[in-house]
This record gives sequence, structure tokens and C-alpha cells, in this order.
Amino acid sequence: MITIADILALPAFEQVRLLTRRAGAEAREVRNVGILDCPPDKDDGYLSYVPGEFIVSNLGFANDDPDLSERSLLLLIARGVAGIALKTVYRPIVSDRAIAAAEEAGVPLYLYDGAYHEVVAYQALDLIRRDAEQSDKGRIMDGLLAGHDAHATRAALFELAGTTGSTVQCAAVAPRATDECSLYAALDAAAKVLADFKRDWDVVEAVFAFRYHGALLAFVSYVQPPAGVRTRSEADLVARLLATGPVSLGVGEETPLGDGDMSVREALAALKTAQIEGQDVVRWADLHHDAFRAAASEGRLFWRTAALHRALLEEHDDAHGTELASTCEAVARAYGDIRLAADALCQHPNTVRYRLRKAKDVLGMPDSPDRELVFLLGLVYLDHTNPLVRP
Repeated sequence: MITIADILALPAFEQVRLLTRRAGAEAREVRNVGILDCPPDKDDGYLSYVPGEFIVSNLGFANDDPDLSERSLLLLIARGVAGIALKTVYRPIVSDRAIAAAEEAGVPLYLYDGAYHEVVAYQALDLIRRDAEQSDKGRIMDGLLAGHDAHATRAALFELAGTTGSTVQCAAVAPRATDECSLYAALDAAAKVLADFKRDWDVVEAVFAFRYHGALLAFVSYVQPPAGVRTRSEADLVARLLATGPVSLGVGEETPLGDGDMSVREALAALKTAQIEGQDVVRWADLHHDAFRAAASEGRLFWRTAALHRALLEEHDDAHGTELASTCEAVARAYGDIRLAADALCQHPNTVRYRLRKAKDVLGMPDSPDRELVFLLGLVYLDHTNPLVRP
């Protein structure tokens, strides 16, 4: 998905000033880019402009005519466009009424210095084309991660990059400042790093990278398995990727080519932890017991069962005004440490113990020992307490 932030990161924009005040404006999706170069009476009230379109213009047709400028912007905003960028060459007049209408509709208005709007449109449309290609690769990866089949995995990796090596390793990369840094700029930097890495290491058979949702997936395929679990090439690869800029990096383990989806899962889980904990790089093996928890929790039946137990506690809370669910989650986060959970809840430890006894009744295990309840809660709240997994 291309956002307004991606468009504004294009080289054509040298300086951009936001005229409207609305949080999250740069996260709006851009489906197309259009040029506004005529008044509305010559375009049937701008019916050719569609929702989700990012519009660039210099309002040259409305030069020195503030009423025409305002009417044009109001009609464009009413069309539900994604955003509007006005080049300052003709000093476009933007009225308070137009700004207010844009803020109400959530359509950001920008003034910009830089290339002419034809150049902006060309660069933006090329970016949207690249995004479509990357989305196709993302769909292949989604299919790869939907289940495990060694033959299908090898076929998918070959389709993505012609990979035929013995092993493959995945690293997941995410820019730290996604509102300021285009994901595609990071992709280009990663692609150069990988090309240099392949040139410098004879054991590398192929390298490739592409956008996958809000991150980049970088792959290295090796000709033969390494002599050890960790190699000098991995440390070199990590150092090179970190040198591309302020990024978070998750590194999966090197696996046989037919198990390549495992390295992807590991890299994405490690990246999620790196982002949550503010670390530059996290390797799968660094996660220790959390890695085992994430690996063991795959499966729809697991999540349905966990959701059932949470629902029992939440329904009791709704009916009786209690706080059993939040208490049980806090205990799960604290790995059964009552005092730590009490501190997190700003409650006395005895209050937590009392609530746990009530939770046992609700879950139908009144005579079970506390350690059994704590173990169960660790599973029930696994997706809440473990940053590596998601239902």
C-alpha cells in the first residue's frame, strides 16, 4: 500500500508545508495520482477525480482569482481525494474555508516547493506501479506462510528470485521513522547492500529483497550449508543492513531451502520484538523461551481455545463489575509473580490473590493448585503477553 507519506518522500518534493491539522493524514492510502489543471466548469465539477487519488496542481488557472481557487478546492475535497499538494510557483491562494473543509473531510492540504506537478505525477505513478509488483510478491509470501510444504516453499522462492541454493536465510527490516522515510528508499538501500554482499562472499548463491506489508524481507541463499550455526557472513550481513540507516532488524536462522518459510517466520517475530523493545537487531535464537512459546502456539484451534477462556472471565466482569480478566492478564505477564502483578495493577497482593481464587471458580477449576492456574493463564493470554505471536 502506498501512503501520502510515501508520496511526499519522493525526490520531486524539496520542501512541504502542511496547511491542515488532522492526525494520521500521511497514513492515508493513495490509489492513483492526478493533475488539476483546469477549473471545475470545464471538467463537469471534477467528476473525473476519484476517491483515494492524490492531486497535484499549481492552481495556475485560478491565478489572482481567490473565489475560483476556493471553489476548485472545495469541489475537489468533496470528491474524497486522498490529499492535495499545491506547488507554490503561482503563490496559490488557499482560503480558511477550504482549509476548514479539508480538515473536516480528513483531506490534507500541502504547499510544496520542488519539481513541476508533471514530474511529481510521473514519480508517484512509478511508485504505485512498483508497489503493485511488490504486492504480488507479498501475496506469494502470504501463500508460503499459510502452510508448510517443502516443494511449495522451494517453488515460491524460485518464483520470487530464481533461488536454487542449498540454504536460505531471511532478515526482516523496518525503518524506524516510517512517517519520514519511504519504505521504498529503504528497499533500494537494502538491495544495494545485498548486491555488494553477494559480490564479496563466494558462498552466496542469490540475494533478493522486497516489501512485505510494513517491512522489508531480505533473503540470502547459500550454495551449501555453513560449517557452524553462526557464520562470519551473518555478522557481516547484519552490519551492512544496519548501516543503511535507522532501522530495526529481525534475523531468522539459516535453513534448508525447503524450510525457507521458517526463516521468514523467525525473522518477522524477531523484528516485532526489536520494534517493541527499541533494539537495533534481534536474532531468533536470542528470544530463548519466547521463541519456543511462539513456535508452539501456531494453529487456529489454539487461539479459539484461548479466546474462549478470556471470554469467560470478561463476561463475568461485565456481569459483576469485577476485574478478573485484567488481573489474570497481569499475572500472566508477570509469569505468576503476585507482587509484580500487584504493582502493575496498583493493588495489594492479597487483592490479586482473592481475584485469582474467583477466576478459578469462573474457569471451573476451584480446587486446582495456583501453579496450574498460572500455567493456564500463560497460554490463555499468550497473544497478549508475548510480542512474538498473533492470532
